[in-house]
Amino acid sequence: MTKKQKKLYDFIVRYMSQNGIAPNFDEMIAYMKLSPKSKSSIFKYLTALESEKMITRIPAKERGIKIYERR
Repeated sequence: MTKKQKKLYDFIVRYMSQNGIAPNFDEMIAYMKLSPKSKSSIFKYLTALESEKMITRIPAKERGIKIYERR
């Protein structure tokens, strides 16, 4: 896991703990301090986290992220 992937993962975990729902793309972009047009960067980070079995995305649901517990 890269530093940026970990930063995003930790943000998602913290956000879900505080709010009970996952952050949306705009909130993730703002947290990562990316350009508003950087949805593709967030998508790549999420895809990497999913391939590492850190998260699962629920298709067709805006805030559809499930966190797997770290071991």
